[in-house]
Amino acid sequence: MVIVVLLLTMLPAGAQTVADSTSSDRRPRVGVVLSGGGAKGMAHIGVLKVLERAGIPVDIVTGTSMGSIVGGLYATGYSAAQLDSIVRAQDWTSLLADRMELRQQSLASRKKQNTYLLTKRFAMGKKDMSDMGLLRGRNISRLFEQLVGRDSIDFNTLTIPFACVATDIVDNTEYDFHSGRLAQAMRASMAIPAAFSPVRLGDHVLVDGGLRNNYPADLAREMGADIIIGVSVQGEGKTADDLGSTGSIIGQIVDVNCKNKYDDNWAMTDVRIRVDVKGYSTVSFTPAAIDTLIRRGEEEAMRHWEEILAVKQQAGAPLVPQPHKPMMPEVASEPEPDKPSEASVSVGVRFDSEERVAMQGNLNVPFNTRTPTDLDLTLRLGKRIMARAELAAHRHKGASQMTSKLMSRVAYLFRHDEINIYNEGDKSFNFTYNQHVGELTLLDFGIRNFNFDLGARFDYYDFRDLLIDHLANYAGIDIGDDHYISYHARVAYTSEDSWQFPTRGAAFRAQYAYYTDNFADLNDRPGLSDISASWRINMPLSSRFILQPMAYGRLLFGAERPVYLSNAIGGEWFAHYTDQQMPFAGIGHLEHTDPHFLAVQMQGQQRIGSNHYVTLRLAAAQHARRLSEITDHHTMLGLQMAYAYNTPFGPLGASLGYSNHTKKLNFFVNLGFEF
Repeated sequence: MVIVVLLLTMLPAGAQTVADSTSSDRRPRVGVVLSGGGAKGMAHIGVLKVLERAGIPVDIVTGTSMGSIVGGLYATGYSAAQLDSIVRAQDWTSLLADRMELRQQSLASRKKQNTYLLTKRFAMGKKDMSDMGLLRGRNISRLFEQLVGRDSIDFNTLTIPFACVATDIVDNTEYDFHSGRLAQAMRASMAIPAAFSPVRLGDHVLVDGGLRNNYPADLAREMGADIIIGVSVQGEGKTADDLGSTGSIIGQIVDVNCKNKYDDNWAMTDVRIRVDVKGYSTVSFTPAAIDTLIRRGEEEAMRHWEEILAVKQQAGAPLVPQPHKPMMPEVASEPEPDKPSEASVSVGVRFDSEERVAMQGNLNVPFNTRTPTDLDLTLRLGKRIMARAELAAHRHKGASQMTSKLMSRVAYLFRHDEINIYNEGDKSFNFTYNQHVGELTLLDFGIRNFNFDLGARFDYYDFRDLLIDHLANYAGIDIGDDHYISYHARVAYTSEDSWQFPTRGAAFRAQYAYYTDNFADLNDRPGLSDISASWRINMPLSSRFILQPMAYGRLLFGAERPVYLSNAIGGEWFAHYTDQQMPFAGIGHLEHTDPHFLAVQMQGQQRIGSNHYVTLRLAAAQHARRLSEITDHHTMLGLQMAYAYNTPFGPLGASLGYSNHTKKLNFFVNLGFEF
């Protein structure tokens, strides 16, 4: 031991200096901490832009919830400018609501998705973690995987070492991600309880990290950060006067429960950037909100410019340019297969000035039989009542919902309806009836944009009451109990890019039906032949203005033409009140018309901002009792102007129309998906 000490004292002084300075020569490591806050976390991108502008050498990134998403992407090599482009390119309504893209669905699935406000899927039998929330978050997970990959990695090997926080609800503890699948870590960190399904990882059940550590500055310090630049989008504390609504109280409960380490972590921060997010919430994902939040983040960071430059001077080294990764801002086109034994519950609500309020629910239950079989139940409540039960046996059912082929389908439908019939704008009569329908589908084949079905149907009309308003317009119309047996062949094709406000593609539908009362004849005469079709195309003249010509009509051939099967025009949609209904601009109420009806329509659709639409619709039609006389009558003309705001709950809008048939203005208000 004495020899060792003597040798050490004989070493040159310079050698000791080098050894002692190894740690002192290391520049301070800079950590960036990004808080949670939902959509408010978009402000983080604006702050990162300023840090890049200043040349700050970011050595560590930590984050929670939205902070984990922005921070995780930044740590993998995306620049602040690229993050700006990515978040602006997303359809956040579809992304967060688990709505599948239209191109990934069959026509039947598209209609169902655009009928119901909310659909909840759950596995039959064994419990599945993805069922424990209103939303599965599959679209957001797919986007994360596309942007950062699916491989399991050490987060310290990223372009910038990274960590994020989740909460393990098994024992209410903080769970820190330092490795694993980055996309899964970000998804777990943002899993708001009850809203998004938790993430199961071994024995851990993980939800939003904000419940335990919404601003993980301590995590950055543990990873070796000497200087911490922190960004918080958590609002200032509320007073009793601020808690004047249910929403504010719920928000306060969330904020209080997310406090935890916040004060201590904020105190250890060297550069504290608190962005003003007043007026915005965790769900403010509109393009205007995103633009404002990013700008506010940038402006607030610039107010700390001198502090940021001081950090640069202290850290010493300039920012090393991060490698740019290819941007892929759209959700991956590969659909996520649905589980074979997956049931679903759907709920829809709508309001309009004609029917007031209506609600519709749907339950779909699959059976794991040798031939895949589904039980589908639908109930509609409101002025019009409808109940439908369907049992469908599938020969093949595509996992991606893009293809389906039915071996057979049987269905029963009950409808209780009260119909007002108008004549040239004046109410003629009102009648109430019950309708019982039995359907047998022999073939239903669908593949992505195309569908064809062939089947038979039994209709029984149970007449209840008749109220005549204008006897002169009644003209002896025979309304009473009746029944029909019919055969149907239908074909449909739709390549439109949006169900509500398409900008490209086309939609075509056609049907041939033959009606009898004894399988062959109708009142001892040849049966009634029904030929109907519609065709619409979308012609974009600019990125915002779309020209949409459409032709449609229905032709009835046969000596017997019962009132229940006669042509009806008016309203906004096809087959809304009755199966044979056709819309016509300027006519708001149902009007019976001649057996042969042909119409053309030209519509211009102008998008204003991101979700506002103004449309102008001009329609013309000819109608006659015989097809040979179709041009003998005066041309029916209609004009309609409409405004709509595309919300997650369906379109909210109003229309004003006029026609030379009714010679009256018609005003209509609607909120919600059509059903």
